[in-house]
Amino acid sequence: MSNFKIAISTVIIIFLMGCKSTVPIKNFDNQAIAQYGDTTNTKSSVEKSIVRAAITLGWKADVKSHNEIIATLDIRKHQLVVVITHDDKSFSIKYKDSTNLKYNGKKIHRQYINWVTNLIRAIHAQNIT
Repeated sequence: MSNFKIAISTVIIIFLMGCKSTVPIKNFDNQAIAQYGDTTNTKSSVEKSIVRAAITLGWKADVKSHNEIIATLDIRKHQLVVVITHDDKSFSIKYKDSTNLKYNGKKIHRQYINWVTNLIRAIHAQNIT
């Protein structure tokens, strides 16, 4: 019987440790864009690469101007909206809005960081030319 209580207690403790459901909101400013070979990036090529990266991860990308993209990620009942600004050398991702992500003005659901980090990695993985 005591082994059962220990096992149940361990499961409860592990569950409670994993329940940290919010983290401080973070914007990702001035993410450098790599230059490949002798080519020079253009705002247009960077924009296309950002849109392509977003779409490959299931984001909707809406180009608002020559240097601003609104990206929306819908997962189940959750929605995350970010603003991606860019030039030919860097890009920034800033929180804009969300639904069902526990945003309170300072903190947001912990998955926010993962989704945006994955988007940043996907953008970096694009061969911008």
